[in-house]
Amino acid sequence: MTLTRYGPDAWLIRFADSADEAAFARSRRIVTGLERHPPTGLVEFVPAFTTVLLRFAAGTSPGENSLRAAAEAWAASSETALASRVVEFPVHYAGLDLDRVAAHARLPRDEVIARHTAPTYRVHCLGFAPGFPYLGGLDPRLHTPRLASPRPRVPAGSVAIGGEHTGVYSIASPGGWNLIGHTAETLFDPHAGAVETMFRLRVGDHVRWRALPAGETSPATRLTESTPERLARPTSSAVRLRILSPGIGASRQDLGRPGFSRFGVPPGGAMDPAAAAWANRLLDNPAAAAGLELCLQGQRLEVLTAGWLAVAGSTAPRGRERNSAFRVSAGEVLEFPPGPAGVWTYLAVPGGFGGEPVLGSLSANPRAGLGQALGVGEILTGASAAPFQPPSAVASRRVVERELPDWKHPAPLQIWPGPQWAAFSPADRTRFFAEAWTVSSQCDRVGYRLTGVPLHPEPAQILSEPVLPGSIQVPANGQPIVTQPDGPTLGGYPKLGLLAPAELARLAQFRSGQRVRFALAAGA
Repeated sequence: MTLTRYGPDAWLIRFADSADEAAFARSRRIVTGLERHPPTGLVEFVPAFTTVLLRFAAGTSPGENSLRAAAEAWAASSETALASRVVEFPVHYAGLDLDRVAAHARLPRDEVIARHTAPTYRVHCLGFAPGFPYLGGLDPRLHTPRLASPRPRVPAGSVAIGGEHTGVYSIASPGGWNLIGHTAETLFDPHAGAVETMFRLRVGDHVRWRALPAGETSPATRLTESTPERLARPTSSAVRLRILSPGIGASRQDLGRPGFSRFGVPPGGAMDPAAAAWANRLLDNPAAAAGLELCLQGQRLEVLTAGWLAVAGSTAPRGRERNSAFRVSAGEVLEFPPGPAGVWTYLAVPGGFGGEPVLGSLSANPRAGLGQALGVGEILTGASAAPFQPPSAVASRRVVERELPDWKHPAPLQIWPGPQWAAFSPADRTRFFAEAWTVSSQCDRVGYRLTGVPLHPEPAQILSEPVLPGSIQVPANGQPIVTQPDGPTLGGYPKLGLLAPAELARLAQFRSGQRVRFALAAGA
C-alpha cells in the first residue's frame, strides 16, 4: 500500500497494482472502513480500481503514518457490505471507433462484438461523469489505448473501451474512450429525487451487453418526470430579473455540491468563488447564496422589481462600476459589454436567487442534467423577503481596489506535484515551469486546455483513478488540460500537478490566447 499526497488537503491511497477481483474486494473493505470509522476532518472519499482518494477539510489532513495504519487496518478487516444485481444493456454495435478497436486487436468486427458481449462485467466504480460505470472483465484482446486527444463531445449512451476497461457514457460529455456502440438505456436521472434512485448502476453490480441486430430498436428506460422548479414566492422587496439574452453564457451558481464525486457527480459551483463571494459580500449575503454567473459578454437583463444588485469579476452593466453594489429601477435594462480583463462575472441579489436545489445545490451543470439552464424569457427571483437596506445616503458600495487581483499581469500560478509527478522526466518538469503556456479556445467549465511544447509522460496512460478539480492532466498529445469544477471525477491521464482552489480560480479568469506560467507552491 502506498500513499501519495494530492495537494495540501488530500491523499491518494494505492492498495493494489491491477484491477482484479482481489483488488475489488480490498476496495470494498476500505470503503466500509471509511463509512464506519471516518478519519477526523474527512470531507469525502472517492474509490476507483486500485486507488481511493481521501479529501479533508483545509488544515485537517492527517499525517502519512497514521493514515497508512488506518488504511491497512481497513483493508485487512473482514467487514464489508455489498449487494449486487445483474443488469443487461441492449447495444447497437456501430461506433466510430469499432474498426480502430478491431485493427488494434487484429480481429474482424464480428469477433470484436462477440468478445465484447461474452463476459459478465463487474461495476468497479462510478466516475468521470454522473453514473458512468467503469467495468472490469474486458477480454484482454480488446484492450485498446484511449484516444490521443479527447473528443469535445461524446453522446450519452455511447458504449466504449478505454484501456483495459469498458463502460457507457451516462451523459453527453467530452471523452477519450473508443466508441464501439450505443445503448438507449438511461444511466443517470437527475430528477429521481434521491441519490439511491438517480443512478442505474451501483458499485458491485454485474453488467451484460446484448448485441441488437441491425434495424432492431430497444425501448429506452424512462426518465423520472421533472416537476417545474419551485421558485421563491416574489415579495415586495425581492428583486426580479428577466433574461433578454444569455449572451455567451449565463447560469446560476453557488458553492457547488461537493461530496458526491464517488457517484461521478462533479462538485461544480462558481468558476471564480472569490469573485462570487465579493458579489455576495457587497449585499451582506451568506457566502453560499446563489448568484448569476456570466461568461465574457453579451448578456441583457430587464429589471422587473426595483432594488439592489451587486457585480464582481470581469465586467459590469453599462454605466455601472465593476465590483460594486448599486440600486436599479423597474424597467431598467442591464447590458454587459466586454470587460477589460477576465472571463467570469457574478451578479448577486439580496439573499441570493431562489430555486429548487439538486443534491443540495442550485449550481447548474446542464450537460449533466443538474440545475436549470437559463434562456431568453427566464425570470429569476431573489430568495430573500428582507430587503437590503444600507444607510439612506449610500448610493453604491465598492470593493477596495487593493483587494482585487491583477488579471492583466498575473503572477505564476502555484501548483502542487500531482500523483504522477514522477512519470514526467526531469527535462519535462523543467520545461513545464519554463514554458509560457497559451490558454486555448477550447476552454469551458469542464476543463481548460493549454498549448505549448508537448510533454511526454511515461506511461502515457494509467488505470483510471480519482481526479480533483485543478488537476493538470496530460493526454497522449502532450498538451495539458486543467480540470475545472464540472470536470471528470475519474480519469486515466497522468496528472503532473494540482492547482489549489484559489489558484484554479485565478486560472479561470485567463482568456483564450493569454499566456500562463506555473511555479511550485511553497511547502509542496
